[in-house]
Amino acid sequence: MNKKIATMSIAALIILASCAPSYDNKEDVVEDNTSEQDSGETAIIPSHSVSEQEYQVLLPYKMSQSRGVITNQIANRLDIDAIEQGLRRHSTEVYDPDDYYFQEGQKLTSDVVYKWLERYAKEDSGKDNPLGLNPALPNVDEKDKEELIEAERNNPKYVSHILEQNYLMKTSENAVQLGGVSIAIAMKSNYRFQTEVGGPYYYEDISKKKMLSEANRVAKEVVNRMRQMDGLDDVPIMVAIYREEGRDSLVPGNFVAKTNVKGGSSTIKDWKAINEEYVLYPSSELTDIDPDTNANLEDFEIDVSEYFPNYVGVIGEGFYVDDQLKKLTLEIPIRFKGKAEVVGFTQYVYGLIVDGFEDHFDLEVNITSSDKQESLIYRKAGEKEPNVHIYD
Repeated sequence: MNKKIATMSIAALIILASCAPSYDNKEDVVEDNTSEQDSGETAIIPSHSVSEQEYQVLLPYKMSQSRGVITNQIANRLDIDAIEQGLRRHSTEVYDPDDYYFQEGQKLTSDVVYKWLERYAKEDSGKDNPLGLNPALPNVDEKDKEELIEAERNNPKYVSHILEQNYLMKTSENAVQLGGVSIAIAMKSNYRFQTEVGGPYYYEDISKKKMLSEANRVAKEVVNRMRQMDGLDDVPIMVAIYREEGRDSLVPGNFVAKTNVKGGSSTIKDWKAINEEYVLYPSSELTDIDPDTNANLEDFEIDVSEYFPNYVGVIGEGFYVDDQLKKLTLEIPIRFKGKAEVVGFTQYVYGLIVDGFEDHFDLEVNITSSDKQESLIYRKAGEKEPNVHIYD
């Protein structure tokens, strides 16, 4: 890798706060709530968006009606971020950000989601949850530990979470109304369970084939139920299936399939496969699927080590769509002794990026110390010069 250090101009040093949108020319609209119980509320459409790929958000911001459920249901924080951000990303193919505004889900409440995520139980069973989407357990002798384990293994809880996002359209009457809904159904790849409180944990892997079969069943039922909710009978619904990674995975899982259900319909006709994944660096998987990028990162590590011989190592994550690298995120943990070292090292890494990395993918480099982030280098796909921010 070429070791020439590119000179950073003042224009390349950006303050993150400058990216915040301005609301000086904000526009008032009336949110036309479709629920019979709700009256219209005044909302504000900001005059600017962060980027063409991001939705504008109505103000005041409305929190999800099932806020907090996802953090209780999904163990890996990386999965939580990937589901929320990924569902918005896939929604752009159905609801154009030029025509739609984003709002967190307002139809599925916490109580509803929790009931749906439990096991199915007949009303006369004593447990009484006919709304449960996860399979019921067979009647077994609760004193027989082996029977309990076998019952759990054969009937895992497949569904972890159901995430709702709303997309609003502006009408000719200077109002906005619900124009579409996106639903992410998070499915487990590994089921962890106990047969008694305080007892040992057991684990059961779930094949992708079985997961997809269960996800199809769950998706049909979710769409049917949502069609019966007030204001959702004639709204398009996009459903995406997310396969979680393990609890301790260093990369998130990924979306595997999606489908669009037209307004007024409850029928899921077909699924479109999604080919995307997050790949860890360093790992044998990256070596196998993208040897060129892996070699590039190895050279980058060598160059970094020459500047800081005692650094820990570069940690990376590549996001691939249809086997093409779309975003590469790197973290370089370094022990600094002063701000001058941070500035000098950031300049050095900036040069390595300009000289050593192609520009067909988004690139983000986070330079950190033991207790905080020191600097950020970011370059969008197609741009030649990265943006840089050095934190105070």
